[in-house]
Amino acid sequence: MASARRSAPATTCSIPSAAWGVAACHGGVIGDGPWAAMIDAALRRDGIRHIGMRCDGEDNGFCIALTDARAERTFISCRGAEAHAPADAFDAIEPGASDVLYVSGYTLAHRTAEALRRFLRRTMGHRFAAVVDASPVIDAADMAMLRQLRDYAPVWTCNEREAGLLMRRFGLDGPHGSGAEQACRRLAEGLGSPVIVRAGGDGAWMCEPGAGPRHVAGFPVAAVDTNGAGDCHTGVLCAELTRGTPLPEAVRTANAAAAIAVTRRGPATCPSRQEVRALFGADTRRRHGHPEA
Repeated sequence: MASARRSAPATTCSIPSAAWGVAACHGGVIGDGPWAAMIDAALRRDGIRHIGMRCDGEDNGFCIALTDARAERTFISCRGAEAHAPADAFDAIEPGASDVLYVSGYTLAHRTAEALRRFLRRTMGHRFAAVVDASPVIDAADMAMLRQLRDYAPVWTCNEREAGLLMRRFGLDGPHGSGAEQACRRLAEGLGSPVIVRAGGDGAWMCEPGAGPRHVAGFPVAAVDTNGAGDCHTGVLCAELTRGTPLPEAVRTANAAAAIAVTRRGPATCPSRQEVRALFGADTRRRHGHPEA
């Protein structure tokens, strides 16, 4: 969880925001040990300011990503200081009206959720934009916590599987099928907030309350590693929203950034704004029959 005018969350989401010229801040808990030192070094390298709590005596956890020949991933995770923070962990975070706040769904799965609950209660009348990335652990989140997030009125972003989990948790399953388009519609109606459902190479669906779902096309690429693609997508989305970019255009830009990211190995491979503009140009030429121009 973190703040931004900044954008913020886990470093793999903060890094795209920083790389796109946004003053990113990381509000997550940093512990004490070699993993924490690596986080500090990564934040310094990318010009991301840490505004969260420091907890001595416990290191941060880590995650090992195993990527197969289809570019799909399996994760082995170990929790650390970020999961065991006290209830006042986010008390010092004060987003401004022009900031974009990013909340990682992973925060909901452990003790630090109480600190998030306290932050949401304190800032419920916020004027800044908020983005919640559901994450796969949304299925294990406390229902009262999910209702509190719903009432916070954020932009929700998730992949197709996570959309299904969110629908089930909020009782939004229906007879219209579970495809990304219908899931996006039902979630936007049920949550009363804009919803983005990422659909991999097919781009994303987005829907705002009172409007129909809209498909935002993806970009054809040969993926080699999908690790971090969702973080890249959300980081660029936050960066664009911070700049005042309308949501449909912000989603298209995030689609392009994620498409480039999956052609590179590693979790922190967000492209530059210039690379995304080049992909826009190449896609326009391709659609007009001039791929080599």
